Amino acid sequence: MLRDLFYNYIPDLLGSLYFNFNLNLIPSRDHPLDIQDIKKICILATSGIGNLIMLTPMIRSLRRGISDAKISVLVAPNGARYVLEGGELVDQIFVLDDKKVFKKIREEWPDLTIAATHRGYMRAKRAFRTGAMYRIGFDYDYEDKTNTSFFLTHTISLDNSKPEVEQGLNLLRPLGVPPIRKLYMHIGEKDRDFADDLLRASGINNSDLLFGLHIGPGPDDKVRGWRCWPLENFAELSDRLAQDYGVKVLIFGGKSESKTAEIVINKMNNKPLLLAGKTTLNQTAAVMERCNLFISNDSGPMHIAAASGTKVIGIFGPTDSKIHGPYGESCYTVESSIDCRPCHHPHDPPIQCDKRECLESISVDMVMEKVRSVM
Repeated sequence: MLRDLFYNYIPDLLGSLYFNFNLNLIPSRDHPLDIQDIKKICILATSGIGNLIMLTPMIRSLRRGISDAKISVLVAPNGARYVLEGGELVDQIFVLDDKKVFKKIREEWPDLTIAATHRGYMRAKRAFRTGAMYRIGFDYDYEDKTNTSFFLTHTISLDNSKPEVEQGLNLLRPLGVPPIRKLYMHIGEKDRDFADDLLRASGINNSDLLFGLHIGPGPDDKVRGWRCWPLENFAELSDRLAQDYGVKVLIFGGKSESKTAEIVINKMNNKPLLLAGKTTLNQTAAVMERCNLFISNDSGPMHIAAASGTKVIGIFGPTDSKIHGPYGESCYTVESSIDCRPCHHPHDPPIQCDKRECLESISVDMVMEKVRSVM
């Protein structure tokens, strides 16, 4: 009871003292880390599905480097759990949809917590609430306050010039664990059987070339529209792919994106197979695994396709492809060269840009040229 009261209220009190009075009551520490002492690890990964996928090389590295440790992951309530659930990469998954989730984590009493997403103070405070003795995360300065990651015992400088995968692997430096640079997305045999049955029922043979598209919610969407290529471009691209390569085109997406996908399909001459809203996350990955190429905006499905081993082309506007681009040897991007991009960085609010020139200046010809170069 007293322990729970301490972890529920003391972190907020300490944070208030620091931000309001510049008073830090947590002494600087640099505990030596011996991985032989690490038996339980908790990873805080409460961002998007794509962000979690880009952390899976770090989790792979931990699984192999500290093979006897029990690994748990805290994820956001956005379906991200299905990236890992059912696989052997982690032992337990917690979802941040319960106010008592940190009490549940403390019942496991982790030896090490890794705050694996960027924003320092909030993630560091959550790491403290897990009760772990060792807490690793990124340095973070906020306005005139430096070292707002003071709840952590070991901090790593965030290198925004590196891909997110490499940033995650950097967090393992205090542990001396060798890095494994390979993405992970759980695909079960039932998911593969579903994909086979679905494609067979749709008249698709094993010999057919399959190209996948993720259109997203469209440019008019208030939340994610700022990352979306124009709908008419996707319609023209699909027709040209079908005409030039004789491929079967598959349209992927969630339930909320199905209406936008139908609008685009109505603009096409060669009708694709619409899968938006008809598959689970793992079934989606299994179908993507069958694709010869996947073309997408900067989105979670783009990273799912990359983790599934599919060749990927990402279309990038405001975001930085060097950080957020699809990761792997068979991953490519198309982007414009206008001077104002990239203008969006992690945890920034959505951009307020009327022109969207960075995306609208990417022509269908540019994407087709990239397709020709990689196929």
